[in-house]
Amino acid sequence: MSAAILAAVVLSPLSRAEAACTPGSGLKLAGRNLSRAPLPADLTCADLRNAKLDGVSVRSVLTGADLRGASFKGANLSYAEMAGADLRKADLSEASFPDANARGADLRGANLDDASFYGAHLEGADLSGATMVRAKAYQAQFDDAKLVGVDMRDAEAYNVDMRRANLTRVKAGKAKLRSSTFLKTVFRDADLTGTELYSTALEGATFKGADLSQADLRDATGARLAGSTGVPQELPLPDAACEPGGGQQYAGWDLTAIKKFPSDLSCADLTGAKLDGVDLSSVRLDRTILRKASLTGATVRYLKGADLRGARLGQAELRSVELAGADLSGAFMSRAKLNSGNAIGAKFVGADLTDADLSSIKADQADFTRARMDRAEMGSGQFFDAVFKNAKMIASDLSHAEVKGATFEGADVTDMDVEYAKDADLSGSTSRLATGWIIVLAVCGLLVVALVLRAIRIKLRRRRAGRRSAAESKAAFEAGRRRAEEEVTRLGEEIDLLDQEGGDGTDWHAVLDAYDAAKAALATAGDIGDLKAVREIVDRGRDALTRP
Repeated sequence: MSAAILAAVVLSPLSRAEAACTPGSGLKLAGRNLSRAPLPADLTCADLRNAKLDGVSVRSVLTGADLRGASFKGANLSYAEMAGADLRKADLSEASFPDANARGADLRGANLDDASFYGAHLEGADLSGATMVRAKAYQAQFDDAKLVGVDMRDAEAYNVDMRRANLTRVKAGKAKLRSSTFLKTVFRDADLTGTELYSTALEGATFKGADLSQADLRDATGARLAGSTGVPQELPLPDAACEPGGGQQYAGWDLTAIKKFPSDLSCADLTGAKLDGVDLSSVRLDRTILRKASLTGATVRYLKGADLRGARLGQAELRSVELAGADLSGAFMSRAKLNSGNAIGAKFVGADLTDADLSSIKADQADFTRARMDRAEMGSGQFFDAVFKNAKMIASDLSHAEVKGATFEGADVTDMDVEYAKDADLSGSTSRLATGWIIVLAVCGLLVVALVLRAIRIKLRRRRAGRRSAAESKAAFEAGRRRAEEEVTRLGEEIDLLDQEGGDGTDWHAVLDAYDAAKAALATAGDIGDLKAVREIVDRGRDALTRP
């Protein structure tokens, strides 16, 4: 710009009446490079579109000016009057706005990265779609402003006032918004991952769909985070009289990947949540709802008055746990470690405590009705007035425990160790034969049965062998009898033949006696021996035939 033009501009300031003009209707400086030229004192409603003012210390009035696409990179706009100015898509990166007045300004799509807004006024301004990465806005005023979709990651906005501001879809990851006011502010679907919101006022603020993963809300007041996602790193301390389920809502969530939990989740709703193997030893879960939650192998310390009905706590690490007044009815707690814990007045009705470690626990007035406690370690525990009605306590260890007033009616105390148990009254309980003896007797019975079966098998084998032998003997006798009959018949034939030939000189008396004796012996023969006698008689007869 020439010196003459600048002189004319300086000598012709806009009047107050002209200040009510429309943006861009004033001095025409669009596209000019004004970074080294002196500026008029009054640029109200001036047309400065795409003008270049990088590094300039602006003292001019820019009220209602059209600054669309203008470049103020690194500019000094201290105490600048920019109310109602149109700064859409302007480059204001690294610019300084201390105590500037930009009320109602249009900053949509503007670049405000690394800019500073100390004490600036942006009430009612529209910054939708702008970027404010690493921007600093200490004690700035953003009342009723629109920051929809603004990228303000790593920004520092201490003590800012954003009441009723619209921060829908804002990206504020790791932003520092400490000690600020967010009354009725809208954070719908905002990314607040790791955002510092501690000591903020959040009464009436909306967080539906906002991601609060690892956010810090310590000492924040009025926080109602219903509908938000993610688990904050820190939360405001819940009311000491909060109702179960009135805190954070994480019902059904899988929280196994969370590395750091808030220090206090009292009264939260974690119904059905998955927390297997998670270390919650430093997290308070007093009066928290954990019904049917899965805490297998988890480490927990603070569960006072918690609702753990039906929860899965198998192998859970609960040493020195605070369980006073908690309800664990129907919980699965096999091999869980509750030693040295406080379970005074707790309910374990129908719980599975098989092989659990309850040694040195304080469980006065606790209710173990129908609980399964086989092989549970309860040595040196304190169970004053506890109820073990119909509990299964087979082979459990109650040695050195204090059980004054405890009730064991209907409990199965088979093989339970009550050595040195103080004031133990097991009246009404049942005790079957010890398992060891049952096993021994069962083994003996099996041995007897085996021996009887072996004897029966031997007897049957012998009987079958006898039947086979008798059959074989009978067959042999019949064959021998037939041969003996043939021999007797041949003897008779030989006698007849000799008689026909004359047979003079034969000892007929001996021959005929032998023949008759052979026939008689054959008729009465009953075994092989008798048949042998028949053959001997036949042999004598033949001998008599040949003997003179």
